[in-house]
Amino acid sequence: MTMTNEIEDKKGIKKNSKNLKVISFFIVSFIGFFALFSSTMSKSPILPLFADSLITSEFEMQFIGYVFAASTVPGILVSMVAGRLSDMYGRRKLILVSTIIFASAPFFYLFAINIWILMIIRFYHGFSTAIFVPVAMAAIVESYPDNKGKYISSFSSITLVGRFFAPITGGTILFITTNYYYGVYIGCAISGAIALTLTVFFYRDRISQTQIEFKQATERSSLTIKEFVKGIKEVLTHKIILSTSIVQASQYFAFGIIEAYVILYANSLHFDAWLIGLIPAILTLMLVVFNPLMGNLSDKVGRRLIILIGLLIGGSVSWLISFTTNYIWVILVLCGFGIGMAMVVSSTTAYVSDLSKKEDYGAAIGTLSTIMDIGQTIGPILGGYVLIAFSFGGVFLMVSIVFFIAALIFYMI
Repeated sequence: MTMTNEIEDKKGIKKNSKNLKVISFFIVSFIGFFALFSSTMSKSPILPLFADSLITSEFEMQFIGYVFAASTVPGILVSMVAGRLSDMYGRRKLILVSTIIFASAPFFYLFAINIWILMIIRFYHGFSTAIFVPVAMAAIVESYPDNKGKYISSFSSITLVGRFFAPITGGTILFITTNYYYGVYIGCAISGAIALTLTVFFYRDRISQTQIEFKQATERSSLTIKEFVKGIKEVLTHKIILSTSIVQASQYFAFGIIEAYVILYANSLHFDAWLIGLIPAILTLMLVVFNPLMGNLSDKVGRRLIILIGLLIGGSVSWLISFTTNYIWVILVLCGFGIGMAMVVSSTTAYVSDLSKKEDYGAAIGTLSTIMDIGQTIGPILGGYVLIAFSFGGVFLMVSIVFFIAALIFYMI
């Protein structure tokens, strides 16, 4: 009888722990929701319009791409380091730092009186996402090793809901306030503050014992500098991890261009501001819907096939954008781009973690994010020069070519 009671008690504890683990997953996901809602609204659709309003000469026009790229440079500098530090010292410390930046950065936009100050603010703001995303994903991968594709995609979809509503909200605020840009950034500050509040609440010292099981993925004992370097080295010398990271970089190279220049393209076609705000929202909606589907599918049929098909879809539809002048056709093409992107990004993080040791999850995912940010940084900058030389047709053709090259490299390796 005693043994039976012990078994029942263990089952009850296990079930309760599992339920609380799921609750903890959703809390972390909602932190991501408000954080990425804030950061996305700070750039879409307001950033190209705000930057354009600050330009005082034709010379400054070529630096719009740098304004977009400024927020991705921190990803190159710190994502890999942040991921590895979270392996060593715990995920929660890094998540707290990132949410402090999410909450504070929007206030600095109120002091952006020229494009150069705006660039500096974007650089600071970029540290928030550069730290938060790889660290949060590493925690989730470690918590759900058998269903990592499903849970990473679910996390991404929840945060993407925030990304979906962000441009709609930003566009609506602009419409209501007659292009009062600072009103949008006040909204960003409120959302960032909510993310910080949730983080402090969730990771407070008085957290219950039952939540510690999830927090084991966010807390570590200190490692030596030698172990720090060793983990980085093991990841950087793994050719399949690097090739997958190149794929991710190619995808975000394309996304960085699409995100910036489709809005400018739509503006050149004289679409209304609220319609322009819907363009990135529709793209995000595709990711929200298809990310979990593709992530779950990659758990079952394998990651490589899903990634390859996604690259080919993205390359096939990108060049069509410049041939579309009707709003409906622009949306349809972007839907195709979004589906292809969902296939790629839902599988790359899980694939990299498949190839990594548990104690190197943060370093591996951080490396993926670092190389990804290199692509997302180069994209808008290069796109600006191509736009001047070849107009929008050259920009979107370049995106298509990059996709096909990435697919070829990934297939060969």
